[in-house]
Amino acid sequence: MAFITGLLLIDAPASALNNGEADNIEAKVKTIRVGRQHYPYVSAQSFRYWLRETLEKYNSKDHWNASPVYTEAKGKQQAYTVGDPITHPDDDLFGYMRATKDETVTRVSPFRTSTLVSIAPADIVHDFGVMARLQKEAGDKEGVLLHQHEFYRTTLQGLFSLDLHWAGMFTNQMRSGFQNLGAETGRKAQELGLDRIEAARAYRLPVAERIRRVQVLLRALGRLEGGAKQTLHYTDVSPAFVIMAVTSGGNHVFGHAVQPDDQAQPLVNRGAFEQLRDVLQGDLKSAVYVGRVAGFMDSSQSILDEFGLTTLHPRQAFDALAEDLTAHPEWFD
Repeated sequence: MAFITGLLLIDAPASALNNGEADNIEAKVKTIRVGRQHYPYVSAQSFRYWLRETLEKYNSKDHWNASPVYTEAKGKQQAYTVGDPITHPDDDLFGYMRATKDETVTRVSPFRTSTLVSIAPADIVHDFGVMARLQKEAGDKEGVLLHQHEFYRTTLQGLFSLDLHWAGMFTNQMRSGFQNLGAETGRKAQELGLDRIEAARAYRLPVAERIRRVQVLLRALGRLEGGAKQTLHYTDVSPAFVIMAVTSGGNHVFGHAVQPDDQAQPLVNRGAFEQLRDVLQGDLKSAVYVGRVAGFMDSSQSILDEFGLTTLHPRQAFDALAEDLTAHPEWFD
């Protein structure tokens, strides 16, 4: 078993990337409250939506054929993709649940993501504004409309993991999350001559296609776009820092690799890297890929150098790992 295991940071200098329910005239950001302190966050659902949109934006339909979305009849709060992981790579890597009167198919997502959470408590800014460009009818008095919204300054941290064994492998087991194939997709797997794994009651795509799908996903992570309130608080949500490797288990070896310093700024945790070297080295199947934008976390570079880690731009780091997958088809066994 092999997993791509990574941690990424998004620099949010003045942002409102994911908003909750409005309170009267004020738009609220999502936060986790611990005592009197607030930790801004972006939901995993939003993060995955950004990634899906980025994948479609930077890839042609031939390269990334996203699954269409269907909704049930009016009055039912139900939407689902077609549930065909053979044809649609997002159904493969992101999972799905499609329940109709004819059949139910479900797939546990091989690609797992955390909530993006601020590395430290952040002050929530309440911005007060007016709309004063009102057209005045004859005899009307000039007026204004009031509005408020929240934003914050912080660094958001997220974890991700991709189970390479299950990327491009689809089971036909009568249990939730593993009844991946319906009648039509089951026939398609047979007609295309996909590898049959009898012990798992599964079909598997050719390894070259499995590698290609994961490569496209990794490259999209390095080019991530999205976020709310971009008109007022333009924020580059592509990772400003990333550290990742191919590991032998699903536990996250980089979960504590970054910590806030006394000024609530991100700093590489030397102790975590010492434990990675001394305790967790056996869990690594690949090199450790590190990406950092120049001007962000500059004070951490000496620690990364101390552990012999080559630092690239984050986009280059994702691209390098994507390229290395080609040389290691055994990681997909």
